[in-house]
Amino acid sequence: MRARWTRQRGHPHLVMFYSGWATETAEIELLAGDSDLLILSDYRNETFDPAWIERHDRITLVAYSMGVAVAARHLGGLRPERAIAICGATDPRRTIGADIYDGTLAGLDRQSLARFARRAGLPQPQAPDIAALGDELRALRARPPAPVGAFDRIIAARKDRIFPADAMTAAWPGQPIDWVDTGHFPFAHWRNWQEIIG
Repeated sequence: MRARWTRQRGHPHLVMFYSGWATETAEIELLAGDSDLLILSDYRNETFDPAWIERHDRITLVAYSMGVAVAARHLGGLRPERAIAICGATDPRRTIGADIYDGTLAGLDRQSLARFARRAGLPQPQAPDIAALGDELRALRARPPAPVGAFDRIIAARKDRIFPADAMTAAWPGQPIDWVDTGHFPFAHWRNWQEIIG
């Protein structure tokens, strides 16, 4: 797993953001906020370094897309103040659809990745490492689904073409979902982290 500090000012509060697969984060980094911001990505392994969070008194975990399942597997050891899942689920292959997930992996190349980004409403990946992205999908597929119920806020998008609305409802049984009227990449909907954290 890769960790990248985009804001590290010694603030006592940390927003720890689990990014999605093949997700450019420039727009996410523009969200206003005073807290330190750590962005996690590259889930070929899910090794978490406790040193990343040892200097912070409070942690808010925000997970997006494929990062939701990874974050859910870490939540028991992190004990954040808040945990928010955005446009993702704890069993992503089932929620996306196994045929679609496996087909994305089988046909992965630069052209198919560009089509995926357009469908998801994601910024086009810059200089993507196709082999590494394929390895990441394989690694995520091989891991068991994460436990449901670890998040205290779930945000889903009505126009999501990756994690469809009906599948998201089924993925979070009995839990309230805050719906936004966007596609899979909803971050232009918000101006600051507080709007997400609530």
